[in-house]
Amino acid sequence: MAQGRIETDTSRWPIVVHRTIGSPSDAEVDAFIARADDILARGERHAVVFENLLAETPSAYMRQRSIDWLTRNGERMSGLCVGTALVFRTAALRFVMSGVMLFVSHPTPHAVVGTLDQGLAWCRDQLAIPTKRAVGQR
Repeated sequence: MAQGRIETDTSRWPIVVHRTIGSPSDAEVDAFIARADDILARGERHAVVFENLLAETPSAYMRQRSIDWLTRNGERMSGLCVGTALVFRTAALRFVMSGVMLFVSHPTPHAVVGTLDQGLAWCRDQLAIPTKRAVGQR
């Protein structure tokens, strides 16, 4: 089986799309975390889409690194990221993730959707809300 990866696309800035394909190696996860740090370090208002249409079950390492990153950066993220869209292929996965997100503390508003286009549209709507401003912006 080919090694998985996480792609990060900032070409639609201020919308960032992270696309997980397969099951990324620990090194791929670390590279993704570094890119997420760089995006947050910009200090600019933005929204994020996690596109998981081709993702496999995340490894324990990926889950833990993601939890650690959110714990470390949640407060700052809540001031810069206006929302997170989670894209899953099947209705069953969307249902499960919607349920999980009811019980998991997440620093931004979120939506669980079925297509990348839906995720992008939701992010554009979040960015259009004038009261959702980054800390320090007027």
